[in-house]
Order: sequence, then C-alpha cells, then structure tokens
Amino acid sequence: MRLGVSPVAVRIMRNRGLLDEREMRKYLYGTLDDLYDPRQMKGMETAAGIIEKKLIEGKKIRIIGDYDIDGVCSTYILLKGFHRAAGNGQIDYEIPDRIRDGYGINESIIRQAAEDGIDTLVTCDNGIAALKEISIAKQLGMTVVVTDHHEVPVDAYGQILPPADAVVDPKQDGETYPYHEICGAVVAWKLINVIYEDLGIPEHEWMELLEFAAIATVGDVMKLQDENRLIVKYGLKKIGSTKNTGLRMLVEKKSERISHWFCDRTVLKCRWTVEKCEGRAPDVVRTGSGPGQWAGG
Repeated sequence: MRLGVSPVAVRIMRNRGLLDEREMRKYLYGTLDDLYDPRQMKGMETAAGIIEKKLIEGKKIRIIGDYDIDGVCSTYILLKGFHRAAGNGQIDYEIPDRIRDGYGINESIIRQAAEDGIDTLVTCDNGIAALKEISIAKQLGMTVVVTDHHEVPVDAYGQILPPADAVVDPKQDGETYPYHEICGAVVAWKLINVIYEDLGIPEHEWMELLEFAAIATVGDVMKLQDENRLIVKYGLKKIGSTKNTGLRMLVEKKSERISHWFCDRTVLKCRWTVEKCEGRAPDVVRTGSGPGQWAGG
C-alpha cells in the first residue's frame, strides 16, 4: 500500500475518523512541521500583544493556574515563558488549593491580587466560566487575559464570554483554529510561541517546553488525534533528554535510566505524575531551595 501499512491499520484509522490519504499520512508520519500556526487561534494575537506590552513595561503579572496536571503544566509553561521574555520581570503565580479554593479563579484570589498591586492576571486551564470573578477584577482596575480550553458557558442567546481584555479558547464560536480538542497547556504553549516570535526569541527555546504540553495532553486524557498525536509523540520522546530539573528528579525517584525511556512507558510515568502531583501543585511548579529557582531554571 502507498501508506506502508496493512489494510487492518487503514480500517482502524477510518474508524477513528480519518477519511483520506493525506490525513492518514499525517497520522502515521507527521512531524512537528505539521503543527498548526498558533496565530490561527481566535484572540491569540490580541492576548500576546497585551502580555508583551505588560512584560516590556515591567508590570506585575500573576498567572492563575489549576491544581491538576494540565493546570500545573500550563502554569509552568507561562511562568517559564514570561520570565524568559521579560528578563527580571515581576511575574508570579497562584494555584488554587483544591480544598480551600476549589477549581479556578475566585473572588478571594482576585482581591488578594489587587492588594498585592498586581496589574495583569493571566489564567490558564481555567477562567472561561468565571464571568462574575473577572468582572470583579475589571472593576478593581486589573487587565485580564483568559487562556482556557473548556466549553464556553451558554444561555438562550448563545455563548457567554467573560469580560476579559482577551480570551483564548478553541471552543469559542467563530474559532478559526483547525483543531479544537487541545488541552490548556497546549493553549499556553501556543501563546508562548507567538510571544517568542514577536520578541525574536529562538524557536528552539519554545520547543524546550514541548514535553510539558505532551504530559498535560496525556494527563488530561485528550484525544490522541491530529495535533495532539504529534505533540505527544515528540514531546514524550523529548523527556529522555529533558533539561528540566523537576522531571529529571521524578525519573530518578523511580530509579529509571532516563535515556532508555520509551513512549509507552513514559505514558505510564505521566499517569504516576498526575497521582503524585495533585494536591501539592505549587511545589511541583517550583522546585529548588529559594525564591526564583524554578523547575528547569
């Protein structure tokens, strides 16, 4: 066959919704060159422009993440990316406590940010449903950028977006991004791609965050199709040579030889990471003995 696989494999791909040879070839042999342009995502360039301006001006930015594996990886990707883009910028993060705060951004977090003199809030893996909370942030004079991947709330008239300065969520009506089933960390990773491009930061530095997008995609149980399949395929391979201190420590704790990992075993390790990390998310984002020593930094 032209695809180099058996008729059974072709039948399986058809059952997974792949209907033509081009789609099947990408599924089998796709590379990172086949990733979609993040600027196709609705609201992406607006969000990137706001954040770039705030970083250049040295404004205080707080990332609001979530305590699950997607939220932790999203937070780390944005934190690492913003620090790289801003040098010694005033950037920190808040991850809600599972018991005390529950899921996502809340009024207490917003009012604390205002007391701390935060200029800009950036959500990741949450925020799309936080209409009341983001309204409060706007009333308090803060800039808000929402990045999320969850379904947008609806009423009788259609979708209801939060009153943020920019919203990036592939589930929005009128979305122009080709694939909508990505996790929050991939949305964050794509945002950093645009910021790095705009600020002239080499692409290979953005690719150093690929493994976190892959781990989040597996841990958040996203469909391993289309772009997700490429991110996971290449991201899990990259864990074997990761420069990230946190990931290497996790591997060493399990007494594995990191250079001998294979993708199927790495998926199991990702699941182990989910079980171990939830409930102490801030410790996972930051490793090291003092302020400013971030995982991988």
